[in-house]
Amino acid sequence: MYKNLNCDLLGISGRQSEIIELALTYGFRGIEIDMDDLVKRCGRSSFESASRFIASSKLKIAGFDAPIDLDSDEETFTVRLAQLNGVAEIAGRASAKTAIVTIPYGTNRLPYPEYFDVVRKRIDQIAEVFAKEEVRLALTFHSQAPDAEEKQFKFVRDVEGFTAIVRACTSKNVAILYDSWDWFVGGGTAEQFEQIGIQRVASLRLSDCREGVSASDASADDCLLPGTTETIDNVSLLQKFAEAELKLPVSARGKTLDESTTRDGLVAAAQDALDKTFEAAGIPSETRKPEMFAETSYSRSF
Repeated sequence: MYKNLNCDLLGISGRQSEIIELALTYGFRGIEIDMDDLVKRCGRSSFESASRFIASSKLKIAGFDAPIDLDSDEETFTVRLAQLNGVAEIAGRASAKTAIVTIPYGTNRLPYPEYFDVVRKRIDQIAEVFAKEEVRLALTFHSQAPDAEEKQFKFVRDVEGFTAIVRACTSKNVAILYDSWDWFVGGGTAEQFEQIGIQRVASLRLSDCREGVSASDASADDCLLPGTTETIDNVSLLQKFAEAELKLPVSARGKTLDESTTRDGLVAAAQDALDKTFEAAGIPSETRKPEMFAETSYSRSF
């Protein structure tokens, strides 16, 4: 298991070079990248030029959001699926581990039974494109509405629905991204985890919940960095992966209780949260602090 930096999960952003330096400064061994951006830069120059900062950093590319929408209309999906061949090739050359696809929370297209078959077929098609370049497809879902506007038909919004569609997929390249926040809010159980199987997990995201808030009442504002209240048992989860001798990327998701925390402070807090969780689970981890390095030019960006 290794620490992975996903700035989106912390609510922060930055240029690629800044994110890389933040990851190196705070002891992360992997990052998630904007694949759309990398593909565009490869189109303007060479792959070597576009990926030089990532290559020189020696960081693992733990994952990226696959640039395709499972809820798009048939014509759009067909075009994007064809374009994925080029994306997969670049991902393979960059040694990216996982392409992430989020299952729709709802749709205006079809009722559940018909839509289930459409989405399952699309997932298998996407998985096979990435399989050619040995990039795993990891599925995830929203346990809470991602948009303010409710769609006409509900789709996957809890672990039960997520498990059903994962198990229905036929491609052996279909894996999951285990997000402990969505698993908590989405009513996930140990039995459902066993139904999917630990070997099908490609990446982990760990969070905690504000103290005294139940899963049914939790909102996005209650999503905290792992270990903040220990409402979500991330330690036992990591121990399962350690026992299985899996070496997967682990990202921190959420915020600190101090809402005035700066960007660097959030990354430092994410490192500390993961270090403590790793230590409690008996997994080795390396801690780094900014004072171990020369001060960076962006460390006081806001």
